[in-house]
Amino acid sequence: MKLEKILKDVEILNDIDAYKGIEISCISARAQDKLTDGLFFCYEGSHDIKQMTLLAQSNGAKAIVTDKLFDDMTILQILVKDVRKAMATIAQNFYDTKMVKVIGVTGTNGKTTTSFIIAHILKCAGKKVGIIGTNGIYFSDTFLPAKLTTPDCIDLHEIFSIMQKGGVDYIVMEVSAHAIELKKVLGINFVCKILTNVGQDHLDYFKTIDDYKKTKESFFDNESDLNIVNADDEIGQRILQKYDTAISFGLDSPSDAFCIEINKDSTNYIMNICDNVMNIHSHLYGRFNVYNSLAAAVCCYFLGISIDKIGEGLETFDAVNGRFNVIKDNDRTIIIDFAHTPDGLENVLKTARSMSDGRLFCVFGCGGDRDKTKRKLMGAIADKYCDYSFLTSDNPRFENEEKIIKDIAQGFNSTNFYVSTDRKNAIYMALNSLKSGDTLIICGKGGENYIDIKGEKIPYSDFDTVTEILGK
Repeated sequence: MKLEKILKDVEILNDIDAYKGIEISCISARAQDKLTDGLFFCYEGSHDIKQMTLLAQSNGAKAIVTDKLFDDMTILQILVKDVRKAMATIAQNFYDTKMVKVIGVTGTNGKTTTSFIIAHILKCAGKKVGIIGTNGIYFSDTFLPAKLTTPDCIDLHEIFSIMQKGGVDYIVMEVSAHAIELKKVLGINFVCKILTNVGQDHLDYFKTIDDYKKTKESFFDNESDLNIVNADDEIGQRILQKYDTAISFGLDSPSDAFCIEINKDSTNYIMNICDNVMNIHSHLYGRFNVYNSLAAAVCCYFLGISIDKIGEGLETFDAVNGRFNVIKDNDRTIIIDFAHTPDGLENVLKTARSMSDGRLFCVFGCGGDRDKTKRKLMGAIADKYCDYSFLTSDNPRFENEEKIIKDIAQGFNSTNFYVSTDRKNAIYMALNSLKSGDTLIICGKGGENYIDIKGEKIPYSDFDTVTEILGK
C-alpha cells in the first residue's frame, strides 16, 4: 500500500513529501517481527526506543512513526505528536476497516457475558457475528485464544479485516480500561457502546480509583454515539447527566429499560424496553445476570432487532464458559466463576447464598503483580457471606503466593478460612467439606486453562480439577 494512503488523516510534523510514493507491505509495533518494507511504530515503553528502532530497521523496516527524531539514522522518520493515536488511524487505513460495525462493551464486571448474549441474540435474528474478548476471538467456525481482553491496536484491525472479509455483520468486543487509556480503540466505528458497571480493578496501573473511573467514562465522550449505560451505577449516572441522548437500563433507578418481578434465583422476570414488555425465563442465575441480559437486550433493540427475536435469544442463551457455571453433585452444588474483583465476588456470593439451602463455601485467591488493595476487601466480602473460605493461589505471576494470601486474610474478622497455595488441594479440601444442601463457589479463574507462575503458564483448569476429584 502507498505510504500516502496509509497516512491519510494523520497529522505529520515533518516534511516527507519526497517519500510518499513508496510502498509499505506491513505495519508493526514489534521490532522483532519480520518487517520487510514495513512501517514500525516507535513509542516509549519498557525497552530503549532507539535500540528497538535499530532492530526494526535490521529486520527490514522501511520507515518509522515516531514522536522524536533521531539524528543519526538513515531510515525514513515520520514525526507525529502522539504515536499511539497515529497508530490507531494508520491501522484502520492499512486494513481498510473504517466501515466495520462494532459493538463495544466496557465495565468492571459483566463484559464477557453481555458480549456473548448480544452475539447470541443477533445470531437468532440471522446476523453473522464476531466476538473479541477475554474468552477468545470467535467468528464463523474459527476460534483464537485471547492474549488480552482487547487486542493491541494493529492486531485488532487485522482481526476486523479478517472478519469483514468473512462477511461478519457485527463485531461485539470487550473494551478494557487499558485499551481506552492506550488509545487502542480510537476511530473505531462503534455502532453501540455499553457500560455494564464500574467498581474497583486495575489499580496497579491506574493508581487511583478516580483515574480508573474517568478512563471508563471517557469511552462515552461522543454524544452522537449510541451510548447505553447502567443507571444504577455512579459512572452511568454521570454519563446520563452529561448526555440527554444516552439510553439507560437499570433495576433500581428510573430507566428506559428495566426488569420487575424478579424471582429468587433471578431466572424469571418481566423485562420492559421502552414500553415493550417480555416475560423472560432465563438459564442464567443471579441479579448481575439480569443486568447483563438487560444491557444486551437494549443494545439489540436499538440496533433494530425485533422484540420477539430478543426474547428468543434471552431464553435460549446458556451460561458463558467460566461464568457462574453450576455443577450438581447429587444434592450438593458447585459453581465455577471468573469473579476476581470485590464487586464481582460480592455479586456471585450473594447469588450463591440465595440459592443455597445449606452452608456456603468459597475457594478463591488474588492475582499477583496486580491491584493489592482489593485483596483485603475481597477477604472481608468472603468472611461476610461464606460459612468457610479456602484461600489459595490465582495467577501469582512473580509475586509470593503466601504473601498474597496473607493480604487476603487481613480482611477476615473470623478464623473461618483454610490456607493452601496448592489450588487443587484447596478445591479438594473444600469439596470434602460439603454436606447435603451445601454450595461451593470456586472463583477467580473461570474458564482459564492455566496458572501464571513466574512467567510460565502452567496448564490448569478448575473444571478439570472438580471433575477429577468428583470422579466424573
